[in-house]
Order: sequence, then structure tokens, then C-alpha cells
Amino acid sequence: QEFLNDAVVLHFGPGEYIKRAGDDFDRFCILQKGSCKLVYEAENTSLIIDIYHEGDFFGEMEAIGMQTTDRSLIALTDCEVLRFTKEQFRHMWSTCSDVSMYIFAVHCKRLMQSGNDKIDSECMFLREKVFRLIQQNLNEQNYFMYTKDILAEMAGVSVRSLNRSLSELKQLRLISISSGAIRLQ
Repeated sequence: QEFLNDAVVLHFGPGEYIKRAGDDFDRFCILQKGSCKLVYEAENTSLIIDIYHEGDFFGEMEAIGMQTTDRSLIALTDCEVLRFTKEQFRHMWSTCSDVSMYIFAVHCKRLMQSGNDKIDSECMFLREKVFRLIQQNLNEQNYFMYTKDILAEMAGVSVRSLNRSLSELKQLRLISISSGAIRLQ
């Protein structure tokens, strides 16, 4: 609680930048009230990475010297943010094990989620890639013209990964497989 009393309290309205991509930012923040979005912004590209709600925190990486210059934080609702200097953050980290363990656990959870999101995205991408390769290499009877080994090589994956994608395509009733031959439905 004593650490919270040392924070600078900031207020942001909907649409206001809490942190703008490209700006120097070396503060640790706790979102006391409201919601904001973490947005990847680079070269005319904008992608929402995460939504933070009351009680969430950000800036821990910047507070230890890791800059993320391609991300913005934008208030979605009226927000109240508790801002700490990097010195206050480091002091809090080293003297309050409950806080540091909580931050560490949340950070690990975020990393796991981003990994799961990447895996889901890669699996969907691979399934679509395999389906396109099948579509592009059919004979007159709608059968894929090559073996699974060649299809795996064309897709740039192992046969094991290919088999997972083929199983998903089969469940979606986009293909059938009989005696190793792949046919478009």
C-alpha cells in the first residue's frame, strides 16, 4: 500500500494516448480505473494486441530498460493510471516479494497466451496453405497428384505436422483420404 501512495495519478479520456508509439517511456503503470488497448503501430499498420482493464499493469519491460517503440496504449474509457518511476518500480520489485511474484506470474501468463495465439495462427495458416497446395495440384478426378511426403515438402513442414492439417481438413469435409490418396470433396 505504501508504494501506491508514491505513485503519480494520471487521468486519460477515451481515445487519449497513455503512451504513443515512438515515445520514450520508462515508467511502470497500474490501471487503477477504466480500460485501454495496447496497439502495435508501425508503417501504416495498426493491430490491437491486448486490452487492459482495472488492476492490469504495463510498462514493466520499459522500467527495466527494454523499449517497445512500436506500441501505443490508448484509453478506451475514462482511465486513472498510477505511474511509478523506474527507480520506484525497481525498489518495489526488490523489497516486496508478493508484488514481484504477481508481476512475474502475470507476465508468464501473457507470454503463454501469446505463444498459444501464435500456435493457433500458425495452425490455421498451415491448414489453408496445405488446402491451397492440394487445390493447385489436382488431376482430372480431383485427386492430389503427389504423395504426402511431397506435399509436406511443398508446404515446408514435417509429415507429422502435415497429417494434423490433413486431419483438420478431413474433419471440415474439404478433403477425403482413402488408401493414402487425397481427394478434394
